[in-house]
Amino acid sequence: MLENLLLLFFTIFQKENIPKFEYILPTSKVPLNIYWISHDNVLLSYTSHSEIYNLENRTKNMIEDCKNCIYGYEGELLRCEYVHRGIKSMDELSTTISLYDSKDTLLFKRDLFPTVIPIVCKKKYIVLQNAYSFLERKTYQLNIENGELLEIQSSKGKKIDGLPEYTNISVGEKRLILLTEENLLRVYKLY
Repeated sequence: MLENLLLLFFTIFQKENIPKFEYILPTSKVPLNIYWISHDNVLLSYTSHSEIYNLENRTKNMIEDCKNCIYGYEGELLRCEYVHRGIKSMDELSTTISLYDSKDTLLFKRDLFPTVIPIVCKKKYIVLQNAYSFLERKTYQLNIENGELLEIQSSKGKKIDGLPEYTNISVGEKRLILLTEENLLRVYKLY
């Protein structure tokens, strides 16, 4: 959120310093989230696997595949796992969400309803979406400190002057990456 506000401020008041397009990241899938590990390395996080991409030499390294999980990064690699169960009533809990640190230490675990999958994995919260496409598309934030689950509004289709419309933005020290509405990962150099 703060990154988005800084970028908006940057583009409104520094029109002559509009980020310069460099290239499109070659990915076979669309990442759910983009995390900056360093000024040149990003974690592209997908359901069941992730990769670390070096923006300088344009190489990637796969992180080991994990079934029913997503990786995140916040000072260290994080892993959010989910398990779904069949239920007979809406009073039952259909999903278990677990958060692990880079040493495989369990940091948080919670059973909940509705049936969801993690899309953002952080130390203080996990963002979740409905697991099945036939359900109404809802987004939730699970607070790690108190276990509270809140429905949040998804922010898709944003626009900043000088840049194409995007569904996700990730701002680093020297670059920014936009996930456009066409599902392209566009890399821009910041001045």
